[in-house]
Amino acid sequence: MSIEIRRVTTKHERKQFIKFAWKVYRNDQELNRNWVPPVISDYMKTLDTGSYPLYEHADLAMFTAWKDGVMAGTIAAVQNRRHNQIHEDKVGFWGFFECINDQKVADALFEAAAIWLKSKGLDAMRGPVSPSMNDQCGMLTKGYDSPPVFLMLYNPPYYNDLCRNAGHKVAQELLAWYIDQKLIDIERLRRIAQHVMKREGLSVRVLDMKNFDNEIENMREIYNGAWEKNWGFVPMTDKEFDFLAKSLKPIANPNYVYFVEDSNGRTIGFSLSLPDINQALKHVNGNPFTPWGLVKYLWYKRNISMVRTIVMGVLPEYRNKGIDSILNTWIADYGGKHGVFSSEMSWVLKSNEAMSKLAQVIGGKPYKEYVIYEKAI
Repeated sequence: MSIEIRRVTTKHERKQFIKFAWKVYRNDQELNRNWVPPVISDYMKTLDTGSYPLYEHADLAMFTAWKDGVMAGTIAAVQNRRHNQIHEDKVGFWGFFECINDQKVADALFEAAAIWLKSKGLDAMRGPVSPSMNDQCGMLTKGYDSPPVFLMLYNPPYYNDLCRNAGHKVAQELLAWYIDQKLIDIERLRRIAQHVMKREGLSVRVLDMKNFDNEIENMREIYNGAWEKNWGFVPMTDKEFDFLAKSLKPIANPNYVYFVEDSNGRTIGFSLSLPDINQALKHVNGNPFTPWGLVKYLWYKRNISMVRTIVMGVLPEYRNKGIDSILNTWIADYGGKHGVFSSEMSWVLKSNEAMSKLAQVIGGKPYKEYVIYEKAI
């Protein structure tokens, strides 16, 4: 048996890198039942160092593993200089990990990433982070019996064995909370929300699509301010935030994006929920923009039954004042009126007791768990 590691350098190799995942999931009936193929064109953009804004302050290297001349795995390594400046450490990241169930192949991939990261002066590797903490991260450890929601990852259980056997330790645990909105006492939630709004002199409005650029400014301020103390958080640059916002704009429902404002019209909190378009993407095999792919996507999109709350945050001075009750009321109210009774709140640090308590108050259950691994190099 021979294992060869190759560095990805061309556009063709990048697409080959992305499409390897089909080999892992399509060949396993159980995995294929819940796996949602990535949108190939989106991953091509994310891994394009010439256009994706992250790479203005980060470096990327992609590797493929070949066993006896056949591709057997992939991994990407990232040096995020902005992360290391903010956190004053020397941590590198790995992600886009896909691998056959072969420890030697996995070891070769991790070693390739470690050697490259070490050459950058880094002393630890953390992942999966694909390619930053503001993108997709975490390896699934619990909740394999249902598909991932939009922008959340899915992986075979044996990936965790490959990581642990290669010496990786758990650095952080993440939760995804499932909320059955039929079980929410919406009348009680409305009363609490109205009380908080009256006490604090607040109002709520939905996203104004006609004023999208200014709305993005409001989001950016809250997002970077609300999460600045979170583990591993790196504030997005203006270009990163604009790129993300514009990529999500076509699928956003403005009635699921709420802004809480004070009596002076200042935005003090917001929440962003998105329809779980994975329910439609599952049927297009990674190609929603082909004529047939678009037809299938639009057909299945009609019956989306779930949303994912990606962001919910308030400015520091308004924390612990019940603002979350206002946001949850509006999400549940709108969803209930339009036949959407399920939502996922993700991801949440397992150590974040405040957010976990919030999820529990509205009947949430932690139905999926993820880990981020770390290893000294």
